[in-house]
This record gives sequence, C-alpha cells and structure tokens, in this order.
Amino acid sequence: MEIELESLNKLDAVHQGIEEYYEKRSDGFELEWWCDKEKSIGGKMNLAETKYLFADMKEYYDEEILSIHGEDLKYFQPFDYCSNESRCGFIIRPNSIEKSMYYKSIDDYELDYLDLDLDYYGYTQMAIEARVFYNWQVVLLYYMNGVGIGSVETETFKTEMHKIFPDWTWENFIAKFESLRLFNKNK
Repeated sequence: MEIELESLNKLDAVHQGIEEYYEKRSDGFELEWWCDKEKSIGGKMNLAETKYLFADMKEYYDEEILSIHGEDLKYFQPFDYCSNESRCGFIIRPNSIEKSMYYKSIDDYELDYLDLDLDYYGYTQMAIEARVFYNWQVVLLYYMNGVGIGSVETETFKTEMHKIFPDWTWENFIAKFESLRLFNKNK
C-alpha cells in the first residue's frame, strides 16, 4: 500500500482530487444502469482499485505492438473500465504524468488521437453530466474531431439521453465540456 500511496500522491499533483477520492471515499467504484438492455441503452462507470490503477501494464503488450503503436501504450493506466470494450485512463511515465486522460478501445492500440482533453476533475464532472451513458467518451472524441469513430454513438446519445432524462440537453452538455476542457483552460 505504501507504493500505491506514493504513486497516488504523484498522480494527485497533476490530477488534483484523485488522492482524496481514493483515500477518503472509496478504493474503486462500480455503477451500471440499464434503460433497455436489449438495445444496449444504459451506462457504466467502473473505477479501478489502486492495486490495478498502478499495475505494471507493460506485460500486456508485446514488443511488436509497442514498436508499431509507440511507447505511450505501455504507460497507459486504466482508471475507468467504462465498458467491456473500452477504458479511460492516464499516461503515467516514470518521470511524468500527462495532464489529460485518454480513451482506449481494447482492440485498438492507438492513443494519440484519443485524448479526451480532460483531467481527472473534468472527467468525473463530464461522467456526471453524461449520467455515465455508454460511450459518452466516444461522443466527446467525435465532437472534438468530427471524423472517424463516434457518429452513430453521438446520435444514439443525443436521442436517448433526452428521452431518459427530459431535463438533459445537448447544448448544456457541450457547454459543460467546453468549460472543463484543458485546451480552454490553457488559453
């Protein structure tokens, strides 16, 4: 636990608030809800326990994958196991920690274009705003990039969120995101 606390302290220096969450609230967390399980309309948040948050991830990737997809992959530490197919987490190198969190599909090793432009605080605030609806992270990636993954997920998100939560609006969701984006804070 001593190593985990030291690592947690270093992570908190970049992602403020995470140490307090793990020390005072919970060592991990899981929530899953369904509106329509057959259509996969629901949501999930599954925050890693500290023993997994700081596990050595290098053993999960062979040298060929790392040589093709880059060094950052071995430093990706999952924080939220947001679905069976995806993770969101931190890039924690031996001497530095990325300020932004990243989205990673388990069958895709690319990380460079999956920067969520959110720190820990922003991520957790957007999770609340999205009611942890499945693929809300993909929706933000599509919103930022406008190409590739996410168009179907975005339309599903917009349609279903308003049906389930009548007070929810796309405009408020995007306004909240823009207020929390690291890019906008660094202007």
